[in-house]
Amino acid sequence: MSDSSKQPPVNRYNSHFAETLRSLMESHGTTQKELAAFMNIRPQSLSLYCTGETQPNGDKLLKIAEFYGVTVDYLLTGTIIEDIPVRETLGLSQRTVENMRLIKDGYFEDSPYMLPMLDMMLGDKDFYSALERAAYWLQNGNEDMEEKRDYYEFKAEKVLEDYLFDFVGRNFQR
Repeated sequence: MSDSSKQPPVNRYNSHFAETLRSLMESHGTTQKELAAFMNIRPQSLSLYCTGETQPNGDKLLKIAEFYGVTVDYLLTGTIIEDIPVRETLGLSQRTVENMRLIKDGYFEDSPYMLPMLDMMLGDKDFYSALERAAYWLQNGNEDMEEKRDYYEFKAEKVLEDYLFDFVGRNFQR
């Protein structure tokens, strides 16, 4: 690990790792003595981790992560991977994410049914095949003559309509 003695004491104390470790210890009611015993180190060594004077090696980081049930990434950065916005991870628009939140929060009358249905659809490989076929028809319509564009749009809509009817029939039979 890097030599933390070059940093001013306040910066070391406020390092991500030191802050995260202290926060975990406080929220779980763990004493330095308890955690040090689990890690098979002296409590004084753990105290240095808590103040940012030193940082543990990889093996000790893994032991701390195991003790608290967190990732090493979380210990070092204080960021939970799941907190990375879905929009950034998947490339979704802000509007899409906001609509999904509205569904989750019960904004729509049929909200309890919408998320499971969307989840099932997005997990269905046939959904992506249908989107691919619809995109093919739309692409051809954009490259061809104006009078045929309506036909290609109809074909794209028909592909998606057929998929939706089939999907509902397969997944929501009474």
